[in-house]
Amino acid sequence: MQEALDFLTITDRRTIDRLTTDLFNHHLLIVGQTGSGKTTTTLSLLGQLQQLSQTAIILDPTGEYTKLPNAITYRLGDNCYFEAGKLTVDQLLTTLQLQFDPALQTKLRQAVTDLQIQHNIQGEPGPYRRLGRTLADYQDAENQLGGWASDFPAQELFAQLIEEFVVPYPDNRADYTRLGQQYDRVGINHNWPLLTALHDQLASPTFRALFDTDHHTGTMKSELNFILKMFLHHRSSHRTLVIDLSLLKDYEESQRLIISLLLKEILRLRLHDNVGFPVNVIIDEAHRYLPKDERNLADNGIFQLVREGRKLNLKLVLTTQSPLDLPARLRSQFSNLLVHRLLDQAEVTSLPRAGLNLQDTNTLPVGQADLCMFGEAPVLVKVNLPVWWKAGDYRD
Repeated sequence: MQEALDFLTITDRRTIDRLTTDLFNHHLLIVGQTGSGKTTTTLSLLGQLQQLSQTAIILDPTGEYTKLPNAITYRLGDNCYFEAGKLTVDQLLTTLQLQFDPALQTKLRQAVTDLQIQHNIQGEPGPYRRLGRTLADYQDAENQLGGWASDFPAQELFAQLIEEFVVPYPDNRADYTRLGQQYDRVGINHNWPLLTALHDQLASPTFRALFDTDHHTGTMKSELNFILKMFLHHRSSHRTLVIDLSLLKDYEESQRLIISLLLKEILRLRLHDNVGFPVNVIIDEAHRYLPKDERNLADNGIFQLVREGRKLNLKLVLTTQSPLDLPARLRSQFSNLLVHRLLDQAEVTSLPRAGLNLQDTNTLPVGQADLCMFGEAPVLVKVNLPVWWKAGDYRD
């Protein structure tokens, strides 16, 4: 039994059997100030999961885990992309860090629909031309759209949005059986600053890579949600999936949204087809990727997975410097804790199981922690470096 958990040295030998059984059966929260050993603990834990052939998925916002041995790495903007059709208009605007007024948001929603028609129904490049198009023809094409036709070429959004400013003639030439007969140039000019802002964001290297708008012959890229589906349906054999999202590290809101959406997709896929084997999802410094307004927590993928995932054999491992950086509603969902050095007593008392008789956390040396497991008293543990670290295979 002890060999199965060789990433930890346990001072209380009586807990080894219980630890082996329960450590990976509950969500795990790893806390501790900078330099206390959280990253080493996470890497050692990942090594342990690989030994046990337990599926692990790391959402890596900084690229820190791409050098992990035995990892299958997908780097956003390199060998994978995010399908624009997976985003609502509100999410698209958040990803692009743009703010549109309600009227322009309505036109953007219509632009997305029109591009879906052009791309999936018409099967033609470029924007969908509304000028002179009959309402009957348009309605027929719109009725053909289904869930299978959600994708669209994001790079065409600027040109398509111009097409949404089509109106009938203002005199007796008006034909109200058509979508429009001329461009509303006053409306276009009024919204020009926002339209050009959309153009500039979509043309930036970051978002061209995010949505894979530049197609290179001979280069294979996979869509992120497809990658998750494949990994959730096939048990890993001593391998770890790393999704490197560092492309968005300078776009805080965009990165927060993509992480939330990927976690929701993991949850959705398990709800749709629960194949049974356990999956561990790891997010380092998780407080950075939670909504700034706690009122929005219920819609966040981290919170949804930690609340709903365990019954689907999805376990979440989060690390953070201080438990106070996490909302109390989120902290309360964790049954297992690894508590490294904490200097502030308020941080200790904020832990989900406050009142536990923890070791003096402000004097814990690097690499030692209090392990608090559901239904058990705290146990002092020392994190052991994985074999590949000792062999020099990993470099910070």
